[in-house]
Amino acid sequence: MGDSTKSSHLNEETSKRVNIIRWCILCIAVFLISIFIHECGHGLSNSLREIECSTGFNRVGDIYKYPKEVDFRAEYNSVSDSLLDFGVPATLLLAIIGTVVFYKAEGEKSRIVALAIAATNSIMRLIPCVLVVMIPLLTGKIHNEDEFGTGLALVKVAGVSWFVYLPALLSIFISVICIVCLYRKLKVKMSIKKFVHYGSLTLFSFFVTMVIANILDNIIRINWIVR
Repeated sequence: MGDSTKSSHLNEETSKRVNIIRWCILCIAVFLISIFIHECGHGLSNSLREIECSTGFNRVGDIYKYPKEVDFRAEYNSVSDSLLDFGVPATLLLAIIGTVVFYKAEGEKSRIVALAIAATNSIMRLIPCVLVVMIPLLTGKIHNEDEFGTGLALVKVAGVSWFVYLPALLSIFISVICIVCLYRKLKVKMSIKKFVHYGSLTLFSFFVTMVIANILDNIIRINWIVR
């Protein structure tokens, strides 16, 4: 009886470890795809504005150049000073779609993938936008992210200074709503302790992904040519 109980416990622990590894691998894969889509959004925006550029897995810069080059952004005019930017909307749209699909999907695999899409894309905007809002309050310095650049363009159009933080606040709001909705759906089968545990794993996957993304950024590039 004792051996049976011990064996059952070991099997349970092994299953937990396998689930953790699978979740982290899934999150890293979804993060990488989502980041690439996000950067392509910037590239498309630039292309529509007749600005040639290159995009990869993290940074936008001069066409035919790589981030490792010193003059990577010697001529690049960032899309961040324009209201026309598909990068952030693409990420937020993926977060919303993932959340909706998670609620409606029937199959377990579909729900897990949708959960990963919703969680990763929410985190992708929540973390940088919290920094955009908090760093000026804590240090008096600016933290320049996509939403901050869009905010600067919004201030130029509207003439209201605090609008510089409006895009960041909107991204925070949408991201938090998605995360809250995910928890409300998950709490039937998952304790808050487990939710926090898997949330921490998702954050860990995010930081691992950023290391991988920075490596891939110097290998895989798309050059957006204006004809």
